[in-house]
Amino acid sequence: MFEEFPNNPNVAGENDPVPPAFLLRQVLFNISRGADVAEEPLQYLSRLNQFTTGLTFPLYGGSNQYNWTDTGNSYPWLRNIIQLEKNASDALGNDRNGYLTISKFLRAYTFVWLTQRVGDIPMKEAGLGLEILNPSFDSQEEIYKAVFDLLDEANNELTAIIADATSAPIEGDIFYNGDMRKWRKAVNSYKLRLLISLSKRADDTPSLAIKQKFNEILNNPSRFPVYENLDDNMNFVYIPVFNRYPTQFMLLYPNETTVSETVLELMTRNEDPRTFIAATPTPFAMHVEGRTIGDFAAYKGADNSKAQNDLFSESQGNEGKYSYINYIRYLQGPDVIPEPYIMIGYSEMCFNIAEAINRGWVSGDAENWYQKGVVASLDFYGLSQGATITVGDVNGAPYGDVTVDVNSFLSNVKYKGNNAEGLNQILEQKYVSFWQNSGWEPFYQFRRTGIPQFREGEGTNAERRIPRRWQYPVREVDNNRENATQAIQRQFGGNDNVFADMWLLK
Repeated sequence: MFEEFPNNPNVAGENDPVPPAFLLRQVLFNISRGADVAEEPLQYLSRLNQFTTGLTFPLYGGSNQYNWTDTGNSYPWLRNIIQLEKNASDALGNDRNGYLTISKFLRAYTFVWLTQRVGDIPMKEAGLGLEILNPSFDSQEEIYKAVFDLLDEANNELTAIIADATSAPIEGDIFYNGDMRKWRKAVNSYKLRLLISLSKRADDTPSLAIKQKFNEILNNPSRFPVYENLDDNMNFVYIPVFNRYPTQFMLLYPNETTVSETVLELMTRNEDPRTFIAATPTPFAMHVEGRTIGDFAAYKGADNSKAQNDLFSESQGNEGKYSYINYIRYLQGPDVIPEPYIMIGYSEMCFNIAEAINRGWVSGDAENWYQKGVVASLDFYGLSQGATITVGDVNGAPYGDVTVDVNSFLSNVKYKGNNAEGLNQILEQKYVSFWQNSGWEPFYQFRRTGIPQFREGEGTNAERRIPRRWQYPVREVDNNRENATQAIQRQFGGNDNVFADMWLLK
């Protein structure tokens, strides 16, 4: 009687068809959260991007240390993508199937997410299950070549799907609600991100044709449409009650999170109105110096590289030296949503194009794209000339209102030309535009360019410096040891060292 178990009619079985919309929704949610520390605003990643600093650990302020070892793993995403492809093909066939097309973008995103963290990874033989239990490792050069092919295929297929009114709509799309025109722009804008991330290999890797591909996109807008405004952003949208803004614990302990000096110094130096949405004036400035809330000198960030005990002691009472996170905007409650979380955004794309022009990859008006990026970021945070912002203390008690002066700020950051100084401006303003969004992109930009200079020192880790990569996932090394060992030897001389540079950074 125990040889067979009856099927539960209320639960999907292993071989029962799951609608592709369910799988798509899950994969999109997974990539929005990342496969390691949560890719969300005001969490640990915010401190690693040097947007905020924690004053206490292990309480809710959190650690500021870069003391990681092995990375999280995005291959579980791939398993769901493969299942999505199977179920979508079974349900709708292979011709002009939007789920299959979006899965190509998702495959590209999955492999890039991991290779950016460790170096060479299995790609071509990954996800084949029992067919290949020990997949070989592809080089980063091979990975990016394959990724660009996937993105081009997705762009071409989206063109056909959009043109065919009989194409079946997709459901479960938490980013674009099935709008394939926006997906097409996202695919090409993401490709621009990847191309600029390879700037160190632009002159010595003809197989990738990095500059040529960038030119191809910019010079063929009908074939490669890209983002046109903020409405095209790939955003994760928070919803009151059901999908809350992730500060429900921080709001109980607002005096344990300050704004980082790395980002706040860039804001205050240029009299950037984003200062007022990010930070509070320091207690010392208000209670000892008697400064006004509109005085940019009243705002000072904390150094992420300092010992946490020192940061805590220097932040206490009316003589506290540091600006806290803006309680009124971010900490009033989990159902007060300040802004969505950008996955891939228009402002970033503008800066990427400006950087490419500045570097001489493409012709065009770098200043125009730079200005578009700055203005788009201001618009995203609701900042316009003459707008008013209520400024409060660490607990949200209002001090009063400040009037936003966008015009003066834009004058202060006027582009200085296609030279090193201009490039520095582009990278600094792109970093500020990443405030509480875009995953690891702020860190990856610092790692690639050194701009802005992240703080490193006693509070960073025992080495007093920021790692350049992660070690390979333990399960990958344990279960695919021969291939993993060869990859580590080939790239890093046999030492899976977090301070070593991978191919894309050399």
